[in-house]
Amino acid sequence: MIRRKLKLLIGIAVLILALVVAGSFWWRAKERQEIAVASLPAQPKLQGKPAELLQRVVACEQRIRAGSGALAALVELSNLYHANGFLTEASQCYQGLMRIDPSNPRWPHRLATIIAGYGQLDDALLLWRRTIALDDNYTPAKIRLADALLKANQSAEAIKIYERVLKREPANPYALVGLARFDVDAGRWAAARDRLEKATEGTDYSIGSDLLVTVCEQLGDNARAESIRARGKAAGGFFDIPDLWIRELAYDCYDSYQLSLIGAVAAREGDLSAAISLVERAVTYEPKNGYYIVQAANLYLQSGNRDKARKYLETAIVVAPDNSDTWQNLSRFYKSSGLISEAELAITNGLIHCPDSPSLAFIRGQNKVAAERLEDAIPDFQKAAAALNDDASPSFELARVYFRLERIPEALAALQKALVAEPEYPPALTSLAFYYVSTRDEANAQKWMQKVKGQPRVKPQDRLDLDRAFQQQFGHAPY
Repeated sequence: MIRRKLKLLIGIAVLILALVVAGSFWWRAKERQEIAVASLPAQPKLQGKPAELLQRVVACEQRIRAGSGALAALVELSNLYHANGFLTEASQCYQGLMRIDPSNPRWPHRLATIIAGYGQLDDALLLWRRTIALDDNYTPAKIRLADALLKANQSAEAIKIYERVLKREPANPYALVGLARFDVDAGRWAAARDRLEKATEGTDYSIGSDLLVTVCEQLGDNARAESIRARGKAAGGFFDIPDLWIRELAYDCYDSYQLSLIGAVAAREGDLSAAISLVERAVTYEPKNGYYIVQAANLYLQSGNRDKARKYLETAIVVAPDNSDTWQNLSRFYKSSGLISEAELAITNGLIHCPDSPSLAFIRGQNKVAAERLEDAIPDFQKAAAALNDDASPSFELARVYFRLERIPEALAALQKALVAEPEYPPALTSLAFYYVSTRDEANAQKWMQKVKGQPRVKPQDRLDLDRAFQQQFGHAPY
């Protein structure tokens, strides 16, 4: 009897506990739903956007109001708004998510990136501090926090965060550049140079090269400054720190331009599969935009899928015949496939559709040189050089033609123009050095040999050949 009563009491206790737990879950779900409803932004104007975007936004709103998976629906809605440029609406969603899902570091991080863009640094700092408190291992949040602290003149804390990043990632270029800025402000030029050299070398001169030029000039090393300036130009523009929590928004993006940009970033980071997926979506939304089609083709080439690349390129010239890049890339593809006649025909047809294209004129000039039509190539290279005033290639190719035609003054002038377009352009430097060595002009030969010596992009074999030629011509080493 006692045993039966005990079992009954235990059963009642379990039932009560279950009811309490169920009630707690119900109450929490109800609370989450109420917060989610309160966090719903007014729907922005979505006219002109793909119909699917509007359908998904409406579906999220309905799920939130109905209490059907309110958290998941608000997450999806925040992604849709953020990914498609509706930042005010995304911010409102993130504020709700931080209340409903307070342990997730993504929400304060994403909100911080938005409001920092509007100059609200104090609020962004609080959010990034909260992000790091939730996840101390996410480097992009640390770098962004330290950068914001630097802008807010909170130096001591910024330095500590950069140093924490370097403790875990000794070669992190963003942290190195951040600390180098403090070295510059303090006049520690040698220390700044050491950090910046490490940052630039690890990123092919995309990160920190501008500041390194300034530091080298302060240290009196103008030759190194010029070399870095040229190297940085060849490497291309600065790229922001890879941020997975922001990049993953791209899968909810319906903006072709943004998809193209994010795809390019993914490709640079080595994720070709993601890059192709993103750019193909850009093509889906703008099927007549030749730029995106060519981008997709080049990504397929990088991945080794030449059949798919060819299909995209041949589609591009049909839907966007007035885009010179489509013809240029198609010609390059044919040439790499050994289809020389097709490659030349692509350039000819391209110039019919894009008669003012300097890049197509340049390639036609190269084709004429290959066919030994040197005089005919000159106008094409001149046209390209006049339009592409920051590209040394047309002037350099023009110089080569003039040398072959023994029009020496014009060849030397063209080489000088190449160096105006791209200071320290290695082929122009070595050509001038070889010319003055071969004409026994030792003073000018020494001058250009010194410039070659200070340019790290000169090929080792070219440097060796120059040294040997100088030694044979003048009987002693050039330096």
